[in-house]
Amino acid sequence: MSQAVKTMGYLLPWAVVIFLCSYYTPYFGNDYRYMLVEGTNDLVGSLSDIVISQYRHYFDWGGRTVNHLIAQFLLYIEKPWQSLITTATYLLLLLATVWAGLNCRYPTLKVRIWPLIFVSLVFWLCMRNFGEVVINVVSSCNYMFSTLIILLFLIPFCQSFHVERDVRAWWVTPAMFVLGLLAGWTNENTGCAAVVVVGLYNLKLLWQRRLSAWQFSGGVGLLLGYLILMLAPGNEARMQFMENKGFDFWEHFFNDSLPIIGLSFLTQHLLLISLAYILWQLKRHALLVNPSAQVKMGLWLCAAGFISLLIMLASPTIPARSAAPFTIFVAAGTVALAQELYAHGISLWPKSMRNVVVGLLLIFSTACAVNAILGYRQLNFDNKQRGMEIIAQLRQGKQDLVVSPFKVERSRYIYAADVRVDPNNWANLILTRYYGLHSIVRSCDEPARTLANDFIYFAKLGKPICTLQSPNKAAQP
Repeated sequence: MSQAVKTMGYLLPWAVVIFLCSYYTPYFGNDYRYMLVEGTNDLVGSLSDIVISQYRHYFDWGGRTVNHLIAQFLLYIEKPWQSLITTATYLLLLLATVWAGLNCRYPTLKVRIWPLIFVSLVFWLCMRNFGEVVINVVSSCNYMFSTLIILLFLIPFCQSFHVERDVRAWWVTPAMFVLGLLAGWTNENTGCAAVVVVGLYNLKLLWQRRLSAWQFSGGVGLLLGYLILMLAPGNEARMQFMENKGFDFWEHFFNDSLPIIGLSFLTQHLLLISLAYILWQLKRHALLVNPSAQVKMGLWLCAAGFISLLIMLASPTIPARSAAPFTIFVAAGTVALAQELYAHGISLWPKSMRNVVVGLLLIFSTACAVNAILGYRQLNFDNKQRGMEIIAQLRQGKQDLVVSPFKVERSRYIYAADVRVDPNNWANLILTRYYGLHSIVRSCDEPARTLANDFIYFAKLGKPICTLQSPNKAAQP
């Protein structure tokens, strides 16, 4: 059996899981917002509507034009095409992470299976808010799609670590400028990390007189894209909106930012343990004294991951999903460092132990995946019932709607940004605008949880997440 066939065989179950979860999941929160033409209550009905929306969005709310163009396009084409693209993107992200770590010169399915298994397990078990980052349409465009664009941009730079001067065909220079422009224009924290690591690397090459045209054009495109992102008038408008609501940076820093970053590191258990163990093995075999190009590349990728997360300390908001680029870049760096040990014939652990541990992790992941698929299927059924609830109330002439809770508990894999009892909750306001209502609320709120979603691997299914006897007050019609 060829290596490419083994790779496809391993990726197929992951493709099924991601496709089914994506296909079953209802739309939530910002999905409804981006179904509308920005600044209006009209549904997006053409590609030109998407362009108009993002032009307005750049001036009104933020600069993530690349991400939101993709998001609105996916919402426009609807399912199942939307789910097929999401699945293909996730598989490409898995492969690109391995390509970066193994220093693959060209995209290929002929990769060693163990690095691919490691990356897939790390993504599944460590990536914060997996369901939000991978399955939800708008959030996946902001983090999965955007990080893939940046990672694909970084791969040629990874390859150039291994040659004295990386000279390529003439067309690579304009291509890298365009790819860099797109990469820089995607996401604030991930784009910042890319700008820092590529900028420092290019300065080093310039000092050593080894800088190639494509590296220069790529760096310029990346910086230009990042400036376009950060200087968007919508960013200032959004910050002003937050300040008007009483936002205080230092209070947020100590009460929210530090705990969220700490929890983000805690959720990377498998990844950080693996990285620490591999670094110890490299030190033990004196491979860090005069590090090879492979080791330098691995550390460079890890640095991008750490910068992407730590830079969030300077952000006015730190959503848990913003830790996803950390997982992706550090996973690529860990694969690169492990590859150095492999090249020297150094085994990380006994083969029998490896097979047992990985086998148990895959069995556990399979159980989680089945639960996630069933959960999203339940959400799909619940959402159809809610649609009937909404139609029935609209036919009665009601403009202040009350809907029933779903029967699926949230978990690290199941994302549900549902409306709440508070009519001024952000998800409620978006749905109110989408349906053209006075208000829409849920009949009750689920009780507060002491455990973060990232540590809930199995969701409870089949029972309402809250009742009118919940400690939280139910909304009044």
